[in-house]
Parts: sequence; structure tokens; C-alpha cells
Amino acid sequence: MDVNDAKCLLSLAKKVQSLCQKPLERENPPGNELFDLLVTEPEIVACCRQLFADGHYALAVEEAFKCLNNYIKLKAKSSDDGSALMKSVFSVKAPKLKLSHLKTTSEKNEQLGYMEIYSGCMTGIRNPRAHAHRHKDALEVTLELVVWANHLMRRARMAKRAR
Repeated sequence: MDVNDAKCLLSLAKKVQSLCQKPLERENPPGNELFDLLVTEPEIVACCRQLFADGHYALAVEEAFKCLNNYIKLKAKSSDDGSALMKSVFSVKAPKLKLSHLKTTSEKNEQLGYMEIYSGCMTGIRNPRAHAHRHKDALEVTLELVVWANHLMRRARMAKRAR
């Protein structure tokens, strides 16, 4: 290697180093691509896609679960809210929304399990973000929770009103 080759190599190394020190500039960072792939329920997308893209992760999660809460409240025609709403709407004995025919033990177990999941999500996911100042969520946690809200929204959409 002669002096000119060494200078050229050094120049290239400096360019690579400067590129590595700059933040990755992309129109749609990988998190946004995953969001768009995994979050498909229109209400969830509408309420939190921009918050997620802007890096407001805890607020995106809170809005996704508030959206889910309000969707279920409207569909069930209930004035309850949060955990109490989910327990009354998805009750096994007197449901307002049924996830299945509720004839077999498995169908009843599914209804009970989802009632507890919906209720727990309001208490354990939505409420801490709605009531705690400066709650922080990492990108990965946010994706997991918004995708979970998306799943629960799809299940709520498929639920039938009890007669």
C-alpha cells in the first residue's frame, strides 16, 4: 500500500465514522413499519398511529386502551367505564357482549378469561398511563401493548350483543 492508498483509505474511514455518528435518517423508521404491519384495527390506528410515530409512546398506549374502552361502551350501550365496564359487559352469567355461544365449558371459560383480561387491561395498562405523570414506555413495550389493544378490539368487534 502506498501513501495515496493510505490517504484514500483514511478518508473513507472518516466518512464511515461520520455516518455512524449521525442518527439514522429514514422516512419510516423500523418501529413505524412494524406498527403499520401489526396494527390493523381502524380505530386503534386512528387514535394512536401519529402519537407512536412522534415518539409519544405512553400516550399512544393510553389512547389505544381508551379507544378500546369507548368502543366497547358504545357497542354494549353501557354507562360503566374501565374495569367495571369490562366485568359487566363480558360477564359469563349476564353478558352484554358474547364472544361465543356460551354453551360449553370452554366457551364459558373463554368469556370469563377475556372478561378478566379486558378488566385487567383497564386497571393495569390504561390507568397507570392516564393517572401517572410522566409515565415512560419503550418502543418495544409500546408496540406490544398497542398490538394487544388491536387484538382486543378485533375480539370486541366480533362479539355479538346478547339478547
